[in-house]
Amino acid sequence: MRSTFHGLETSKRAILTQQTALFTVGHNIANAASKGYSKQRVNLSATKPIEAPGMQNSTAPGQLGTGVQYDSIERLRDSYLDLQFRRENAAANMWHVVDSTLDSIVALLNEPGESGLRSVMDKFWDALEVLNRDPGLLSARIDLVGAAVNMADAFNAVETGLNSLESDIQTNIERKLVQANGLIENISNLFTLIRRTEAMGNNANDYLDQRDRLVDELSKIVDVQVIETPDGGYSIVAAGVTVVANDTFTPLTADDVANAISGELAGYARSLGEVSLIRDQLNAMVDTLVNGEITVRLENGYMTSGPLVVLNEVTVRDASGNTVTYPAGSTVPAGSEIISPVEIRVNGFNGLHRLGYALPDGQTDIPFFVSSDGSGTFTLGNIRVNPAIVNNTNLVAASGKYEVVDGQVRTIRGNSDIAHALAGLRDKVFNYPADLTSLSSGTIDDYFRALVSDLGTRSNNAHRQSTNLKDLTEAIEIRRQEVSGVSLDEELADMLRFQHAYNAAARNMTTVDEMLDRIINHMGIVGR
Repeated sequence: MRSTFHGLETSKRAILTQQTALFTVGHNIANAASKGYSKQRVNLSATKPIEAPGMQNSTAPGQLGTGVQYDSIERLRDSYLDLQFRRENAAANMWHVVDSTLDSIVALLNEPGESGLRSVMDKFWDALEVLNRDPGLLSARIDLVGAAVNMADAFNAVETGLNSLESDIQTNIERKLVQANGLIENISNLFTLIRRTEAMGNNANDYLDQRDRLVDELSKIVDVQVIETPDGGYSIVAAGVTVVANDTFTPLTADDVANAISGELAGYARSLGEVSLIRDQLNAMVDTLVNGEITVRLENGYMTSGPLVVLNEVTVRDASGNTVTYPAGSTVPAGSEIISPVEIRVNGFNGLHRLGYALPDGQTDIPFFVSSDGSGTFTLGNIRVNPAIVNNTNLVAASGKYEVVDGQVRTIRGNSDIAHALAGLRDKVFNYPADLTSLSSGTIDDYFRALVSDLGTRSNNAHRQSTNLKDLTEAIEIRRQEVSGVSLDEELADMLRFQHAYNAAARNMTTVDEMLDRIINHMGIVGR
């Protein structure tokens, strides 16, 4: 049996339900530009119809409807698109960081360029050629020392730049850890609010949006894996660490950065590797230039400054003026004049320069380059031109001959045996560590070209990856907006629909009220 006021109740439900739908539309419109907001939709359904009470159904046809209700206010969200977005967003930001770092390294080397390392190295070799043509020319010695100082300074400047870049990367890692841990803590705090809201039977849509937005931001910094269980449990694994477990959180530390597989933290970790690699490559080139073992050929007339192990059979004139032939592998004593060409093994530029004679008194065994830390290994940061040579260019040991005049040793000023051999090092093939570049043996110029080529290849690859993943991330975000974004046109259409339904329900209530008023106030008054 239906109630007398059944019509009023049905209309009231319709008014309240359409009012809720209108409020939801207004909420959507208000947040159309809010970052991370997901469109909300009211799910309407018919309420349970009424049936006359009794042991059996009544004979009245059909059932009497009781109106409309809303079952939930849900947010439109696709978890699969969220998963894709966070994965690609983390990868895109990792490659963006690596690309930026490699761009900085390329700018530091300035290759190709007129003021890069290649340019100062070319000027050094050119100055050696000038000295080879006229070893007694003062200006040639000054130019060589100046070019060598410029080259050493350029190497030092690259080391300083790499150190600054490493320091900036470390600072950014610390900043990103603080930022990530702040997001992790906020995500954990939202769990309690969401659980409390849902426990009361409500939909925590806005809190869920806030949490998803924070997770999106976290995916920019580090790789994230979100795990949700049917019982409402929520956890996040980042860099191999369970950073969120319901309402508890574990901050990331500097030790966890190495375990990050994507995101900005992984990009900074890879960037440190890139800086270390280019430093190792350049250090190998510098040390090989100065110390690398190489075979050189000295022509007739060279006078040995010390005992030499010869690689070929050689004829010499000893200190007594006797002609002696030494087989390959034997040691020629100091003070011997080479009559036939000889091949020997020397340790790079320094080893060859030590064999020459300085002006004017035949001083020998002078290293051209020295290390600032006194170590036997030369690097970008410690290579220096021997200060004694900088202060006195006569110590450039270009000559391979001397003579004794009145019992005093005098270097033959116009001889360029050692200068010629030093200039020839530019075309000599050295051996380099095989795991640093694609070139394990070649000239200094070949190695530097291979180094720059490898750097360019890695830089281009990082730029391509960054661009492609950025485009992919943006495409996924567009698809997410198609699902979750607020369309003002759609909301306007819904607003009109719900408004008309609200007005119709109100009109229906007015009609029912008039019907009841007729029955109550205008019937049964005969005889009054």
